[in-house]
Parts: sequence; structure tokens; C-alpha cells
Amino acid sequence: MTTVQPNDDAVRRRSIRLDLIVAVVLAALLTTGWTLTDWPRLSRMLLPDPDDMMRLAQVRDWIAGQGINDWTQYRMAPPAGSPMHWSRINDVGIAAIILALTPLLGQASAEMVAVLVYPALLFALAMFLSARIARRLWGPQAGPIAAVLTALAYPGTTVFIPGRIDHHALQVVLIQLFVLLLMRAPTLRGGLIAGLVVGASLIVGLETAPQVAALIAALAMLWVVRGMDERARLAGFAAGLGATTAFFLIFLRPTYWTATLCDAFTPASSTGALAVAVALGLLAATTPRLKDWRTRIIVGALFGAISLGLTLALFPSCIEGPYGEMDPFLLTNFMPFIDEANSVFVQPRIARMIAIGGLLAAGCAATLWMLVRDRQRRPELWPVASVVLISGLIMLFQVRGAYIGAPLAAPVLAGLVVAARQRTDWQLPAVIGAWLAGAGMAYVEIPKQIETMLTPTAVVAEINRPTTQVMCGAGDAWAQIDRYPAGVTMAGTSVAAYLIGATHHSTIGAGYHRNNTGNMAMYHFFLSKPDAARGIGKAWKTDYVAFCPGDFEEIDVAHSFPDSLAAQLQRGQAPAWLQPVPLRDTPLRFYRVVP
Repeated sequence: MTTVQPNDDAVRRRSIRLDLIVAVVLAALLTTGWTLTDWPRLSRMLLPDPDDMMRLAQVRDWIAGQGINDWTQYRMAPPAGSPMHWSRINDVGIAAIILALTPLLGQASAEMVAVLVYPALLFALAMFLSARIARRLWGPQAGPIAAVLTALAYPGTTVFIPGRIDHHALQVVLIQLFVLLLMRAPTLRGGLIAGLVVGASLIVGLETAPQVAALIAALAMLWVVRGMDERARLAGFAAGLGATTAFFLIFLRPTYWTATLCDAFTPASSTGALAVAVALGLLAATTPRLKDWRTRIIVGALFGAISLGLTLALFPSCIEGPYGEMDPFLLTNFMPFIDEANSVFVQPRIARMIAIGGLLAAGCAATLWMLVRDRQRRPELWPVASVVLISGLIMLFQVRGAYIGAPLAAPVLAGLVVAARQRTDWQLPAVIGAWLAGAGMAYVEIPKQIETMLTPTAVVAEINRPTTQVMCGAGDAWAQIDRYPAGVTMAGTSVAAYLIGATHHSTIGAGYHRNNTGNMAMYHFFLSKPDAARGIGKAWKTDYVAFCPGDFEEIDVAHSFPDSLAAQLQRGQAPAWLQPVPLRDTPLRFYRVVP
């Protein structure tokens, strides 16, 4: 009897099918559980983060007829509105679901499906890509393991929960796809697709620019080591990156286009992307003349330095980073309290530091071990290693590094489980330890339980207190506010995006760095004495004032500005020109401005 061995294509198709099934099932199960848990808020279209609410408003405005090139949010700092730094790429998937289902379900139900399904689809794709990466690292059995670990990869999982329609989930998926493409055999087609992916990623947002830069460096190093074998991929990548950037530059450039900004798709970022594309294209073209790796590394470094130097010379604002245009007051009193923009080490509790950074730290350690242990495979390992390590470095300064790094750490840590399963002694403890090391939720729950046991009950209650957004959006607070005639509302950054996304009202200040004028007006309004605040309100034609008891706690307004309007509102004292508007079952206070 003879046995027929399956060919490689059949094995590959089965592995893809298995990874896809595992990813879809996990995404469906977790999304369902998360939806049921958060249904009291989701059912009222109150999404998890202010950015999600603002994104929903942006999508609605686009569907209603706002130009594809016009990213302005006109209900923020009216009447001119405030320019946003978000591109339309992420809006496409959300808007497509809404437009497809509106004729069948109506717009409200279509929106509900979109805010649940869109992040779930990206979550399934993230787990699938993680499984494919793990198979290349550790073999067939690593695929399902990596998918499960990605499902547990806190805090990366938080960008995929129901209602998280902001662009961070899409950025995770695009980085994973770039990693996987670089791990494959070098071809012109693969390079072209990778270039298209990177071009799109940089237009979606620049938060992943460090990871993109690290991956481009990995691509360049592969070219340095392999020379002619990498020429076609390098040429394809240059063409894809250049074509994507040029297409958006010519046809989809935003109406707000200024050289002073370096925070999104701007003259600076597009110039930098095109410069890199040209440099890589020239390297590919001259590869036959660059005979050894030493010559290639010198020429490559020179071209890279010219690209970077040219961009910084033309756009010096990039030296100051994305927030260089912000008012110094906002940099001091607003930015330090944006969680994702601060170091993991400034978190208020050790348990929180471990929860955010534990998985990525383990991923960095495993990545270094992988590079040292398997020197022969280093070129193949560079793509995933570069993302994990650069994300770990970013996390030391900004927590947002963990959102990208944690999902990429999952396929690396899947190798620990595979290795533990292959042990002949102490196998069960090794497997349990490997799963715990790779499960992001373990870094959340274990320190949390220890902290609970060691901390007084009153302190635990304070730790678990709902956020200002959740607390003041309790019940149907926003629905009640929406019943009043649409007007301009002065509100703190904690609730401003919800006013825009959940009601028909406009607001002056909201936590977006391009809204310098509106944000400063809002702070001046609340931190001034009531008479001065009234004048600021008149200048902005304010109709209402919204105030949550937790507003401005971060700057200790009761002591820093004891005579301010905000301090008085915290004490429950409103001036005569603010008429309370009754709201039920919420601590949120809403006032009508009396002429």
C-alpha cells in the first residue's frame, strides 16, 4: 500500500483555513462577551473612548455629504470648525457597513452593526495574521497558539473591543501585514504590496511611524545582507510606497494643508515618504554595482540620511514632534494626563504598570533570546523583532507603544509554548508557565488580585471608580441633552467628544491638539472668575454649559483656581447667568446660558 503525501499548496490551504476558523471563532466569542458586558452603554451608542465618538461623528458627516478631502469637524469650535488629523482610510470600512445596511435596517441599526462588526473584523484579521507569523517562526503547531495569545494580548486587545472604531486597530493590522510580507521570500509583488501597506499606514496616522521606520530599516538590512536577491522586493516596495503617497497627494489631499504640522498626512509626511521611496528605488537600481555588503550599508546609510535630512530641513516643525504647535499651557496641563501619550512608569500603581507593560516586556525578552539563540535565522526574524523591540522602547516614553507591540509579541511568545510542549521533563509546569508568560490578561489579573488583597477596601473602591466619561454618561444623560434645541456648549475635554457624537450640539473645546484656539477658550472659560467667563462665553456665542464633577481634577482646580467658575461648579454653586437644566439619573450638570 502506498500513501499519497499532500503537496505543499494543499498543506498551506489547510493551515490558512484552520487559522482563519480559529481567528473568526475567537473574535466572535470575545466580541459577543464584550458586547453583552458593555451593552448598557453600547445600546445608547456610547462608545468606549472619546475618539470613537468623534470618529462616529466624522463618518456621519461624510455620509451626509461632507467632502472626502474635508476632514474638518464643524461642530467643534464653531462656526469655522477645527481641522482633524484623521484621514478617511479608516472611515471607509465603517461607512461601507452603514451604507450597505441602512436600506435594510435603517441608519441607527446600521450604525450599531458597524460599531460592533468593524472592530470584530479587524480583531479576527489580527489573530489570523499573528497565527501566520507564528507558523513562520516556530512551525505549524504555533499558529493556533499565537491566535489564542493574541486574543489575550492586553493592552493590544483594547483597540478591538466593540465600539472601538478609531484607527488604532487598523494600524495594528497593517503593521502585522508588513511584518508577514517581509518574512516571506523576496519578490517584486511582495515588495509592491508591502509598499502599498506602508503608504496606507502612514496616511492612516503617524502613531506607528517608529514601527514603520524600524521595518523599513529591517528591509534595508535584508538588502544589505542578500544584495541582488532582495533587489526586486526593494524596487517593488519603493514603487508601492511612492505610488500610494503620490495618489493621495494628488487626489485625496486634505483641504487643511500646512507645512507647520507634522502630525498626520501633511506636506512633511508626504515629502518624507516620497524621499524614502526615491532613495530605496535608487538603491534597487544601483544594486548590481554595489558588490559587497560593506558598500551597500555605506550607500544605504547615506541615502537614508539624505532622505531624513531633506525632510527635516524642509519641515523643521517635525523636530518638535506632532504637538509642536500646541499652546504651552495645554502641553503642561492637558497632555500629561493623556494616558497613551505618557510613559508606562508614570502610571499611578505598580499593578497598572505591569498590566500595560508586562506582556510587551516578556515579548522583548523572548525576542532577544530568539535572536541570540538562532543566529542563522536572524534575517528572517528581523521584521517581527524590530517591531517588538522598538515598541518596547516607545512604551518607556509613551504607553501607545504597547498597543502595537503586544499583538506582535504574541507570535514570539507562542514559541515558549511550543518549546515547553517539546520538553521531556517537567512538561506540565513548563507549559503552564509558558502560557502565563504569553497571556496578556495574566499581567492584568494576577497583580490586580494581589493588589486587592493588600489594599484597604476604600482605596480599592477609589481605584475601581468609573471614569469621568462613564460616570457622567450614565443612564440616558446624552439622550436627555439631545432633546434640547441644538446649540453651542462649553464643556470640558472629558465629555466634549460625547456631546458631538451623541447629540446634535456643538462644543468649543475637545481634546484634539489641532483645536488650539477652542481648547484654550474652554480652559480660559472654566478657569476664569464667573464674570470673565461670561464674557468668554458671549464671544463664542455659547448657549449651554456642561460640567461633570470630575472635570479639571487633574489640575486640582479647587486649590489652583479657587475663585474660578470650575471651582464654583464643583462646589455646586452656579452664577445667576447659568440656569440649571434638569437631568435625571446622572451626576452631569447642564446649564442654559441666560442672556
